[in-house]
Amino acid sequence: MTEASGPSFLTALQLADSFFPTGMYAHSHGLEGMAARGWVSNPREVGDFLHNLLAWSVMPADGVALLNAHAAARDARLSELVDIDRHLHAMKLPVESRLASCHAGRRLLDESDALLSGPDGSTVRSDFRSLVARRETPGTGAVAMGVVAHAGGIAADTALLMFCHSFAVGVLGAAQRLLPLSHSDAQLILRSLHAPMASLAAELQSRHWREMTSFTPQADIAVMLHENDDVRMFAS
Repeated sequence: MTEASGPSFLTALQLADSFFPTGMYAHSHGLEGMAARGWVSNPREVGDFLHNLLAWSVMPADGVALLNAHAAARDARLSELVDIDRHLHAMKLPVESRLASCHAGRRLLDESDALLSGPDGSTVRSDFRSLVARRETPGTGAVAMGVVAHAGGIAADTALLMFCHSFAVGVLGAAQRLLPLSHSDAQLILRSLHAPMASLAAELQSRHWREMTSFTPQADIAVMLHENDDVRMFAS
């Protein structure tokens, strides 16, 4: 694991915090649809749901995209960034998942612009943001995080764990509003994910973006069904 410097570590904390306005906390990533159908109903099942999402979709798809996007931004390979972005977007089968990712990515690029537009900011970040604004590339959340993290001096492995932490906290926040889940339950679940997240992150370091995988059929079906539910608290 790369050791972060003081300023880059603080930037990582700022970007990973729910206080940072990416809009990701308006999404349950399928949990609302799962809960509505009784597929998830208690803290143990929330933990299993979140672990499966991270292990089978978030990390091998979004995580691999983030790591490769960080490397492409470092080497100023803008066309490759677009390829990674489009590939990840195409892998998200439910339309709500695609919209959630792109909404978060665009907000991240926009909100970080004033923070990272100084002399240390990456021109690749600015160029990629322009392509997203012109709808020439989708602007998925993971790719945007890789680009922004590079511009902020945050190492790729740190950025990946930031992304996974934010995702997990977002789902747990949704779970607290949808199910009987206490703050203590949520913290225990989050803690239980630390070791598997770190282990998976280490395994993904050398995986090429064309090797992205995602297989969470039950969660995908829940997201698709959620689109037509009569009562919805979350956007996905």
